[in-house]
Amino acid sequence: MRMRGLVGMRMMAVAAVALMLTGCLLFPGKFAADMTVMRGGGFSFAYKGDIHLLGLSQLIAMGAALDDKGAEFTPGPCYGEPAEVDAAVLKTAFAQDEEGWAEEALERECTPSEIETQKQAWDDQRAAKKAEDAKNIEIAKALLGGIDPTSPDAIDEFIVRIKKQKGWREVIHKGDGLFSVDYAVSGRIDQDYSFPTIERVQGISPFVVATARTNNAVRIDAPAFIGAGQSSLLGGNMGGLMSLFAAIGASSDGPEGKLLASMPKAEGSFTIRTDGEILTNNTEDGPSGSGALRVLEWKVNARRDRAPEALIMLNPA
Repeated sequence: MRMRGLVGMRMMAVAAVALMLTGCLLFPGKFAADMTVMRGGGFSFAYKGDIHLLGLSQLIAMGAALDDKGAEFTPGPCYGEPAEVDAAVLKTAFAQDEEGWAEEALERECTPSEIETQKQAWDDQRAAKKAEDAKNIEIAKALLGGIDPTSPDAIDEFIVRIKKQKGWREVIHKGDGLFSVDYAVSGRIDQDYSFPTIERVQGISPFVVATARTNNAVRIDAPAFIGAGQSSLLGGNMGGLMSLFAAIGASSDGPEGKLLASMPKAEGSFTIRTDGEILTNNTEDGPSGSGALRVLEWKVNARRDRAPEALIMLNPA
């Protein structure tokens, strides 16, 4: 395995953990979410669809790499300066590049000293990667409330913990950190509410949050429901991560770019029903009627670049 591959793997690991640390542990996938808010203060919320646990496969790979004793060093090419190569090589170099030296034509066998230097650099890089991976796994373990993501029982522990909480009617792991869930809960909106919350798990940015105001209004935001990239979950845009990749010279077709491209995208619908007074909302068409209720609906797809939001007035206190 060459040093370039090790660097790419390390940056993928750093990117995954960095995203988790910014509060992006869970992402929505394909889904349907519904919320009903009544003037009297009662509410219900349901989410049915996919939830992604970000970076799980990368974390599992980190754990496997810690015990990997089969990696082999492969020397890289060495190149000579013009004074160090013979006339035949120089003639070939000039023939291949009329404007200057064709560096690939100057490739030569490495000296034992050069190979030893490469090997030492490879060993140092590999040791640094293992240390970084071990550190990142401990960080992820803390974020997951003590669950070791590299353990073969991690998913079962995660599901057991979730299903202890009210509302989680079904949680099925479909592989590689993708869960199919059926969630529904009801109660009163006299206090703030957010979804999802998972016992002892840190760093979760809410998909939906309802904030109860002192004037008996309720503000509802769905910061995760943006299909045009996970902008809200990453602090408003993808700029931070893109800047990181640019700083290290990562290309779009490299491992870091592939990690970015493979991140889940929200796709589905979010509906709010209420008999309260809708003060503000950012739907495209405004409220529609459904019996005694007014209905707000947002289609979440690749074209949506604003998170759903609404302000609803309930009965005066």
